[in-house]
Amino acid sequence: MSTDVRAAPAKRRLGAPYDLLLFAFVVSGLGNWIYRLALPLMVFELTGSALNTAVVYALEYAPLLLLSLPGGVIADRFERRRILVVGDLAATVLAGILALVVTSGSSSVLLVYLAAFLLACVEPLYYPAFQGMVPDLVRDKDLERANAWMQMGDNVMSLAGPAVAGVLIAAVGYQGAIWADAGTFAVSALAMVAIRTRSKPPAAQQEGTEPIRRDLLREVKDSLVHITRDNRPLLSGAVLFALANLGTWLVQANLVYYLSDYQSMSPALIGVVFAAQGAGAVLGAAVCPWLGRRFAPGRVVIAGTVLAGAGIVLLIPLRDVVGISVLWALIYGIGTVNMVSWFVLRQRTVPPQMLGRVVATTRMIAFMSIPVASVLGGVLEQRWHNMYLIIALAGGLRLLVGLGALLSPLNSSAGWRDPADS
Repeated sequence: MSTDVRAAPAKRRLGAPYDLLLFAFVVSGLGNWIYRLALPLMVFELTGSALNTAVVYALEYAPLLLLSLPGGVIADRFERRRILVVGDLAATVLAGILALVVTSGSSSVLLVYLAAFLLACVEPLYYPAFQGMVPDLVRDKDLERANAWMQMGDNVMSLAGPAVAGVLIAAVGYQGAIWADAGTFAVSALAMVAIRTRSKPPAAQQEGTEPIRRDLLREVKDSLVHITRDNRPLLSGAVLFALANLGTWLVQANLVYYLSDYQSMSPALIGVVFAAQGAGAVLGAAVCPWLGRRFAPGRVVIAGTVLAGAGIVLLIPLRDVVGISVLWALIYGIGTVNMVSWFVLRQRTVPPQMLGRVVATTRMIAFMSIPVASVLGGVLEQRWHNMYLIIALAGGLRLLVGLGALLSPLNSSAGWRDPADS
């Protein structure tokens, strides 16, 4: 009989520190979704341009290319909870400054671009520490459930966030939405402070581990060697996500424009579509533990990539808000399953003292195509004036990438844990 006092309630709760981490993540996620809808709508309202609107998305993802690797090193060098508190406070200040600018009546698109870029700079420094903290707070056997709850919480906010943003924009303007955004980051910081359990100390402080190297390039090289030589499924998965994101974001970056111009939807109906993607993602998160007990995470990612590609192509004939919302919900549900499976694969196969750097490196590879795809989608729309062709190309690319991954190291049992193994 186990002597672990947590054994009895383990099926219901994952512990108070994890609950606080989940709460902080969910609240800040609400703020993220508010400004992700508000800023593109602001630019579209000011310019009426698909390209200018797509630039917002490119700027939101460009910092991933610049700061992901330093963010991973920071996550492995310093106590992760403190990194998360500092990140939330920085986001609070930046969102507050943007709110002041908007409240002053400024109509400068350049200022919106700058704000989008600076807010996005926080995430690549914040995210590796967050991902590294999850296995610090829960047992290995609970990783599927812990990651699924995190993803479900994020997606509940992606369901509520666009709806809240639409209401705030209609009631008090863009400034009200952005003030609310700043408030969510402040609340998240307070929740992080309340976590009394420290995340695992950096490698330099862990007994029996090699002292951490203070050479940034050497530390980055270690993570690259691990991915390219010791853990090939991670390299295959990162490349798969990079190519799949190239296809997805040809559509995603143009989605506000597509719904506004091609389908003549109001901001309220656009909010419905974005909210539906959150609802689908919640359902996707709910099935993750079941899938994780039966299939290797890499194989789940491959199957999901193929199905999502087919779903994007099916968007072409749909014209009504209900059909588009349902299909987009299914696509995002599949995306959630892919992300949770990917998190588990990394957390189970990477040494803890290297997890922050590997998370940052694979995430940078996976997301490096998003700024390119965002701008490319806008350019193609301005040249071709045919979003249906762009959607077909995007879905076809994702479908081919998934089928090609069947021949890669990702198609293996890496990261799978037999539920019968205690």
